[in-house]
Amino acid sequence: KNLDEAKESVLSIKRQSDKMSKLISELLTISRMDKNTQKTNFEDVDISELLSFVCDEQEEIHDGTISLVKSIKPEIHAEADRFLITRLFINLISNAYQYGRENGEIKVMLDENDGSVVFTVSDNGIGISAENLPKIWERFYQVDTSRSNESGSMGLGLSMVKWIAECHGGKVTAESKLGEGTVFSFTMPK
Repeated sequence: KNLDEAKESVLSIKRQSDKMSKLISELLTISRMDKNTQKTNFEDVDISELLSFVCDEQEEIHDGTISLVKSIKPEIHAEADRFLITRLFINLISNAYQYGRENGEIKVMLDENDGSVVFTVSDNGIGISAENLPKIWERFYQVDTSRSNESGSMGLGLSMVKWIAECHGGKVTAESKLGEGTVFSFTMPK
């Protein structure tokens, strides 16, 4: 029994450590954004390959009842900052898991349209009310604080996503219905 308790304690410490690491990373990025010291490195990036990798990683991390359905057009390339675009994908997909419903589904789509990259992630989770929808881009805003605190989130992810989108000359939007789910869309020029 003592060994089981020790294992559970170690796992608990690891979970807390992961939360702190994520929070510190987000705070550092936000701080650099504010001071305009977040260095950007734009290069030719295979967005399709990068998104596939992020999806696989997110499926491993969130080993639960929510299924992830991917529709990723191959070989979509764009001038982008690999680190920042990865962060955008991670934030939006992990958000969908966080607010998704048990036995629910997340759909990730990547396509191109008229010289633009088009990425969407949708879930059939708890959704966001019309009155709260404009607030989600604000720092430290959380739709459901009880769920957010479980994941170690501080409500920084979506403000960071908005900044990354703008940094790439793109935009991010959200549509949602309370109790039905949310769709985030990100478009940027190639």
